[in-house]
Amino acid sequence: MTYPRPCKKRKATALRPLSAELSTLSRSDGSASLRCGNTHILVAVHGPTAPRMSRWEKYDRGAVSVAFSRGLMAHHSSSAGASSSPAPSDGGGPSPPATSGGDGAPGERMKPLPVPLPPGLGASERELEHFLRDALSSCIMLERYPRCVIQVVVQIVQADGGVLGTAVNCAVMALMDAGLAMRGLPVASTCVVFGGAGEKSGQERVGGGVTVWLDPTAEEESGEGHSTVVLVTDASEQSLILNSMTFGSPLSLEGLTCSIDVSNQMAVAMLKFMRLAVEQKVTKELQTLWS
Repeated sequence: MTYPRPCKKRKATALRPLSAELSTLSRSDGSASLRCGNTHILVAVHGPTAPRMSRWEKYDRGAVSVAFSRGLMAHHSSSAGASSSPAPSDGGGPSPPATSGGDGAPGERMKPLPVPLPPGLGASERELEHFLRDALSSCIMLERYPRCVIQVVVQIVQADGGVLGTAVNCAVMALMDAGLAMRGLPVASTCVVFGGAGEKSGQERVGGGVTVWLDPTAEEESGEGHSTVVLVTDASEQSLILNSMTFGSPLSLEGLTCSIDVSNQMAVAMLKFMRLAVEQKVTKELQTLWS
């Protein structure tokens, strides 16, 4: 049985259009904006700095803190009904609720917007933060930053599939922009794995009765009868899996092996894309410096 993609123009191993920009925020030590199709992630890196809480302080190495940035929206507590209007976020981290000023309506308060989690995956915000923290901690030379904390703030601007993998790749680019010492470049990929027999065709990659779609959209991630796998591998040593997370149906060993093969191909392309983004940033800075 074959599983053709809803978008028949895309092959199973094809990536959506990518675009990135470094140093997008002026108040952070490093920042990056990454678009993968209609998915848009913005990441800011602050630090290394002295931790505000003693539990983050470690004498022999630094610590990584990951948080999702929340926007604010106006909330009217009148009895006639509730209405809301979005307010822009500066990407600097969670903001506490605040009462409106003199121009606001009576009874209007600001409350945080919920983080737009990947649809249909069932993961909580805390689980995604831990996944990102473990993936980033494995690549940063934390022993060079004792008694310091590196804060990574993730803003999900738009979610349309592959949110977690795009967030990891965007965070890595922001760490590069901050100039932190890194022992490797983790690259994340998202795959949808279907079980069942089928023949190899131009629309799907089938290996041993398993169909794998790389870089799925939200429509392809939703539904039942398949597994969504997020793999984080080292770009320099593709056989090294730094972290992984699986949603949906149970994943067989055969499906995991096929996912790793497809992810290794994606890691090569993403590494070239990251290099191109850094080269464009350096070229732009040189032109600005000597203009």
